[in-house]
Amino acid sequence: MTRVATWLLGFGYALAWAILGWLWRGPLTDLDFFFLPAVRIALSGHPLLVYAVRFQTVIANDNGPLGLVPLTAVGAIASWLGWEDSRQLRALVLAAFSFFTLLMAREAVGAIDRLRGSRLAGRSRVLAYALFVASPTLLIAVLGYGHVEQPMELWLVLLAVRSLASGRTTAAGIGFGLALLTRTLAALPLIPLGLLLLARGRWRAVAWLAASAASVVALGLLPFVLADPRDTIYSLVTHRASLPVGGGSIWQLVVGTPYQWIAQRTDVLFVLGLVVLLSLTVIAARKDLEPSSPDIYGLLALTALALPLLAKSVWPYYFLDVYVFGAVWWLGHAGSVGLRRQLIGATVPLIAVVGTLLTEYQMGPTTVRVRLTEGVAMGALLAVLAAILAVWLRRDRAPTSS
Repeated sequence: MTRVATWLLGFGYALAWAILGWLWRGPLTDLDFFFLPAVRIALSGHPLLVYAVRFQTVIANDNGPLGLVPLTAVGAIASWLGWEDSRQLRALVLAAFSFFTLLMAREAVGAIDRLRGSRLAGRSRVLAYALFVASPTLLIAVLGYGHVEQPMELWLVLLAVRSLASGRTTAAGIGFGLALLTRTLAALPLIPLGLLLLARGRWRAVAWLAASAASVVALGLLPFVLADPRDTIYSLVTHRASLPVGGGSIWQLVVGTPYQWIAQRTDVLFVLGLVVLLSLTVIAARKDLEPSSPDIYGLLALTALALPLLAKSVWPYYFLDVYVFGAVWWLGHAGSVGLRRQLIGATVPLIAVVGTLLTEYQMGPTTVRVRLTEGVAMGALLAVLAAILAVWLRRDRAPTSS
């Protein structure tokens, strides 16, 4: 009965996404601008030329090609069914990709079970699943912006973290490599984990982790680079520097000044630098921290804050990683620690939702003043949260969980 109920709930969840896709009347999304045009190129017989897609002749898809594989399969089914209408196609895509959201939630709840040392049951388990499959951040990311690949990437990252915690370094590297081929921002959680292994003197583990991840990425991208080097390199590497400083960012402070080029061309370096700094700040103080420690998800949530804090353009879906890692960290400790710890843990996903909604608000037809105010306010809030979380993770001594 439990298995039947699980399948019925999964089918109902996919049906709900299909209905949302059918009813969607909002603006066009990245699904329409990048992913579906790439699918059409693939179905026309040129699957290695998908990086030729452009929006406004400049903006390109800077994610890896793995997410396009299931999307192309869905596109082929839609073509066979004769569902060329955008509403029909969107409904089918969202229903199919809800499977990856359920996998992400399953992996997240499994991580919570391991951190707590006992399995959530009954209403608590249903509520935990709901926290991941029905969050506003997920809804806006997938439906509002068309990033159907993001739950897939997060599922692979969570799977890789579990593999690393159990000592399967090569499997973890393969998982991270696949996540990077789905979404390039999967590189961010790889940094604190790699630094942690280095700090513990596990050079061989770092080598296997890096080599396996790099090998998967190289094998996945090599056919595209060989077939269309100009478009592939432009999409994945060089085109970001040509994009302007957008809304939601604290970099709004330098817009219109001689320093605007710093944000426009080097914001990624600032993001990566902050990830390294936050990682080392915690790792240096936590001699007990291991990949299997409960607080590893707190560290991943902390470093995920670097992207919405210092990216030159902040989009609402940038907060989904923070939300997922923060929710795992929070629920993994709920009931086993004091009230103050539970409140701090709950603040992380809460701020992620607030950041999503505020950023979505200023994405509308707002004035320059509104964008500046929201960017600075959001940046200050994230900076305070990052500082509090870093201080807490430095001094906390949570027991290690396998």
